[in-house]
Amino acid sequence: MRHFYFSLVLFLSACLGESSSVLPSYTGAINEVVIVMDEPIWNGASGDSLRLSLSKDVPGISWSEPLFDLIQVNRAGFSRIFKTHRNLIIVQKGQQSKVYFDTKTYAQNQWLCIVEYQTVEDLPRLFGQFAPIMAYQIGQKEHERYIKILSPKRQYEALSNGFNLNFGLPNDYKLVLDTNRFCWFEYNPPDKEIIKGVFVYEYPNTSSFNSNNILSSRDSVLKQFVFGSSEGSYMTIERLYPPYISTYTHNGLECLKAKGLWKMQNAFMGGTFVSNSVNDTIHDRILVIEGFLFNPGEEKRNSLQELEWLISDFKIQSSN
Repeated sequence: MRHFYFSLVLFLSACLGESSSVLPSYTGAINEVVIVMDEPIWNGASGDSLRLSLSKDVPGISWSEPLFDLIQVNRAGFSRIFKTHRNLIIVQKGQQSKVYFDTKTYAQNQWLCIVEYQTVEDLPRLFGQFAPIMAYQIGQKEHERYIKILSPKRQYEALSNGFNLNFGLPNDYKLVLDTNRFCWFEYNPPDKEIIKGVFVYEYPNTSSFNSNNILSSRDSVLKQFVFGSSEGSYMTIERLYPPYISTYTHNGLECLKAKGLWKMQNAFMGGTFVSNSVNDTIHDRILVIEGFLFNPGEEKRNSLQELEWLISDFKIQSSN
């Protein structure tokens, strides 16, 4: 019996030892980055080089909102509470100047970057080279985290049958309009003043695939289907703030992304939008998946980012 108790104690001790080595969950808010860097360096050219990439304005928003919220911490103040932060950059003196992305993190699913320098004068060069990579990696990591907590998506026959499109949305999005040419989904909780909408539509590919034609076609389509509460009002692009345009490929197809502001013509309502236009040579059409946001007086960055992630997860079906 004494041997049994002794073995049990050893077993429990081993289990506790193993569990104590499990990393804690990460902390902090989405798009927040803790930067461990002494204040004199942070306030100088090195900090400026880092902020140039990590604090630049998010396009498509009428006021200034940074890409990430930066929290600077002196090395002496780098306590346990900061070590588990979701996004962490540690700047420290080393034998050579280098940047590496450490897999030995302090928390589960944490993004960690170590920046070592021989002299402070090396830092602006390092940040100039690697800060854009940091920004990209942090954005990708936030996307991965979002996917893990996203509720199951609902697939719609209106999209698979009408548009040859595999595309899903969370269950709290409701189908508002389906004309076979134009689908409108919306998240509009009764207890909050926020609307997140998604449009899916297509039109014949009869002109050059460029931003001018894409934006003009957008206004033409939305004028037909998206009306305001006032008579004669409809959704259109706010041309006082030209949309931000970028190009990319998706499954081998040429795409154009636009981020900008929308307004209700002849009414007092507006917000931000992000759209993906696909030059779908498989079906000889332009396919558009767009998200729009109405959230007056509130910060837009995170909600707009969520919409951008949602509308970018799609697959065009091949022709039968």
